[in-house]
Amino acid sequence: MIQYNPFLKLNRLSIFTHDGKSAYDENFHDGVNIIRGHNSSGKSTIGNFIFYVLGGDFKKWTKASLACNDVYAEILVNTEPITIKRTVSTSGNQPMSIFWGTYEEAIKSASEGWQIFPYRRSEKSNKKSFSNALFLSLGFPELRGDVDSNITMHQILRLLYVDQKSLTLDLLMTDTFDSAITRKTIADLLFGVYDDSLYSDKIALRESEKDFDVKKKQFEGIEQIFKSSDTETNPQIINALIEENYSQLNSIDSYLKKIYNEEEKVEVDDNEKELKIVSIKTEILATRQSLSVLQSNINQYEFELIDSADFIKSLEKRAVALSDSLLTRETFVDIKMNHCPNCLSQLEPVLDENHCELCKQQLPEDKGSSQIKRMQQEIDNQIRESKKLYIEKEHTLLELKSSFPALEQKVRGLQRELNEALSNVKTERNQELDNLLIKKGELGSKNDYLIKQLKALEQIEVLKKELNSLRIKISALKANISIKEAEQFKRLKSAYQLIQDYSLRLLHSDLGRQTEFKTGKNIKLDFEKNTFTLDDENNFSESSNVYLKNSVRFAIFFASLEKEFFRYPRFILCDNIEDKGMEPVRSQSFQNEVVKISSEIEVRHQIIITTSMISPELDNSDLCVGEFYSESNPTLKIA
Repeated sequence: MIQYNPFLKLNRLSIFTHDGKSAYDENFHDGVNIIRGHNSSGKSTIGNFIFYVLGGDFKKWTKASLACNDVYAEILVNTEPITIKRTVSTSGNQPMSIFWGTYEEAIKSASEGWQIFPYRRSEKSNKKSFSNALFLSLGFPELRGDVDSNITMHQILRLLYVDQKSLTLDLLMTDTFDSAITRKTIADLLFGVYDDSLYSDKIALRESEKDFDVKKKQFEGIEQIFKSSDTETNPQIINALIEENYSQLNSIDSYLKKIYNEEEKVEVDDNEKELKIVSIKTEILATRQSLSVLQSNINQYEFELIDSADFIKSLEKRAVALSDSLLTRETFVDIKMNHCPNCLSQLEPVLDENHCELCKQQLPEDKGSSQIKRMQQEIDNQIRESKKLYIEKEHTLLELKSSFPALEQKVRGLQRELNEALSNVKTERNQELDNLLIKKGELGSKNDYLIKQLKALEQIEVLKKELNSLRIKISALKANISIKEAEQFKRLKSAYQLIQDYSLRLLHSDLGRQTEFKTGKNIKLDFEKNTFTLDDENNFSESSNVYLKNSVRFAIFFASLEKEFFRYPRFILCDNIEDKGMEPVRSQSFQNEVVKISSEIEVRHQIIITTSMISPELDNSDLCVGEFYSESNPTLKIA
């Protein structure tokens, strides 16, 4: 049978009381699983336990449920068995313990091999949530932006679990803290439409366009100043003028020095002058030392950032290599061998499918891949922590670099002050000296202006290059976005067509209780408003609305078995088959049609339904899980 990933299957559910007694322990299989029994026998309780252990946030437990303490589930995530455990609590946001192996292996280990994950990711410690861990194992793309912290396993399960407590016309499970963007993201993710690279491209486009606008205004502003001031715009001519001014300044300085040496010096307070010079020298020395230390720290952080970037790249390569290794195992592990690879003789068939066809030895249950899963989680943690440290170092380096110019300017200022103090000898100044000093000031000011002018011209050239580079980048991003959005639209159209086809098949198979179901043609899903319609209507009887809702939800599930691009994990849990006064015969007709469709599909899947009105054709069949439950024989054995 074909398997599309992401794939999720419940292998076993085991619930224990506070004193360690087993209250419920059943195995589940591929295809349809039916939990049956009278009303109030605890069927919905089992549904809620499954929802909870898989990551749902549930706290409205029954009295019998609160007599239980721990709930375990062995699940199959893609091809690997994972055991998960949660403790029953009336408080929300409970953590999850994960063991990367089978249930039998897990219960033999008190703590070794178990990892505890919080409900939500911790920004302070950068510890990922159990949703992050499970998403990684399922192969979900990284969620970006504001929705990242909101999309959890609980939110995913809202489209996988059809419960009784939700409002009849709510498409997804009713949730107190809900938003249109969250529901839309859930749909895009599970329908295979969400593309993290598309989101990254859109963010990059927005930032690039913003950067382009800023640089364009800078360019136009500087260019306008040059045009209005009628100043020189040729860098070669400006450089020549600067050199000419420097030459005149050097001549003036030489002449001034000669004058100072020839003039008679006046009496000065030598002690006071010496103290001032010593003070300035001491401050210069300390400031230069600080500047040297600062430069050393900058060099050190730049080196560490290069080293950290290389380390992160190596971790990411290891993560890709592990994914490739896992994919190779998943691809080749189930290949059937009919002939010996050495002598090419035909092999004798094995009696047990869990044995190697070549050496006839028993195969390990997880085919050696659980260790890879554990390593994936560990490397993912290292990548997250390394990126967090990298960002912190980047911020520190930015702070160090931003303080460098001020400190450097301080050294220059102190040096000028020292030079003035050393040459500050009072003399009788004549008119010639005053004129030379004025001329020196004018030349210095001219050069300062010319240097600023030169820098402005250099900035214009830099801006020209940056604007051209941004134009190319923006054009490429728009092209990529257009291609990806076209692919998104194509997938979404295909997905909705399949959902409509399966919805109408289920509705047309109804027993004629609702005329519109027989003639219905168009199904619409509105995730932003959290509702659905048949030919723009959903104002039917309560039982018909339940039938319509179940048809739509199962149609989404069945559509995921038709197209591999769906990320819906080929798992559905339904506790709503006969809600709101549904007739037994109508519920049974729906059950039979679901089982019929399931049997026609050659793609692995799992359906778990609870019912008090099981179809006679299905009762006591291999599809049933556990006993027929009643008031005297409830699902939870806590007495």
